[in-house]
Amino acid sequence: MSSTVASPMSTIASSSGGRKSTSFTPELQSMMFSLGDARRPLHETAILVEDIVHTQLINLQAAEVSQLRGARVISAEDLLFLMRKDKKKLRRLLKYMFFRDYKSKIVKGIEEDDLLEGNKFNSNNTNKRQKLAQDFLNSIDQTGELLAMFEDDEIDDVKQERMERAERQTRMMDSVQYAEFCESRQLSFSKKASKFRDWLDCSNMEIKPNAVAMEILAYLAYETVAQLVDLALLVKQDMAPKAGDPFSHAISATFIQYHNSTESTAACGTEAQSDAIQPSHIREAIRRYGHKIGPLSPFTSAYRRNGMTFLAC
Repeated sequence: MSSTVASPMSTIASSSGGRKSTSFTPELQSMMFSLGDARRPLHETAILVEDIVHTQLINLQAAEVSQLRGARVISAEDLLFLMRKDKKKLRRLLKYMFFRDYKSKIVKGIEEDDLLEGNKFNSNNTNKRQKLAQDFLNSIDQTGELLAMFEDDEIDDVKQERMERAERQTRMMDSVQYAEFCESRQLSFSKKASKFRDWLDCSNMEIKPNAVAMEILAYLAYETVAQLVDLALLVKQDMAPKAGDPFSHAISATFIQYHNSTESTAACGTEAQSDAIQPSHIREAIRRYGHKIGPLSPFTSAYRRNGMTFLAC
């Protein structure tokens, strides 16, 4: 969203301490728990995740797209345009926009019969997000692939895996742990809209996001956290010693191959004692994601912008 582009690897090397006064670290620890991390995610890992998410959001270049359109605000169209090349993630966003409209209908008291009988992509105001997305994608769709997503009921493998992981997490929980888990699953950036605006420093932006764009940005923030946890768990699994492995005391060969620094290796050796996601897992996930390495390659973003690989779009 800003014209200044910073590498996520350079930014995550240290805390963003003086850059922003508003922090989502406590909320992020709860989100990470609900997404598959340990019950008490590490504070330092949450700080790192927060910095990555913040860096990615402010470098989305939505303001540049808005300026090209001659608009005075960042709108949903600008974000949809940035996501157009990754069909799976765009499809997920479209479903999110549908459910936002669905929720608005419930809040506004529309009767259930009307809701079920109405076309979910009609032009009335209660479907404003879907209509906005459909109209915009229709204006840029030359092959019909984008519009086809509105009728696509393909199972989202990533969402399915997250639900299965959540189910496995809850199997051994007592009632107190389960209540805490359910509460954590309700957390999102959109539920703290005012704090989220402060966190992005929207008041100092030359071109500000409108209301629907802010909803999408909050959604992208959460999706970035979710994908970081997804990828970090894969790295953690890859680094775990295998039964019967004569080198089980050592760090995995894959990790050593790409982390040759003494500092990185020493850190991983000490962090391996904890079940929680470590900062080293996050850093390695980001590195592999950007270079299409190993089991993370199928999840790598379809393209880059100005050298940065984006996780959520």
